[in-house]
Amino acid sequence: MAEKGTYPSPPFPWSAANYVVDFAPLTSGTDGGAFLHMPPSSNYYVIEYDSDGHVWVAPPGNYSATYNAGQDFAANPNVCLAAVH
Repeated sequence: MAEKGTYPSPPFPWSAANYVVDFAPLTSGTDGGAFLHMPPSSNYYVIEYDSDGHVWVAPPGNYSATYNAGQDFAANPNVCLAAVH
């Protein structure tokens, strides 16, 4: 947000097939990046984000095309623990 004035947007709807590619805006060296060295592992939980600045966490293998407030990391920092139980 600070670099471009907008939050990054995943290029495709979230899915297992697109998970790594959807982190490209955060892992590439363009537009002021890379902000992450590599996409987060999806072995224990799935981390997703959207262009509104939301970050949410789901159990492994669960991908959501839209933001889920119940899995919001900012609202519930312990959501990662809930995703693995």
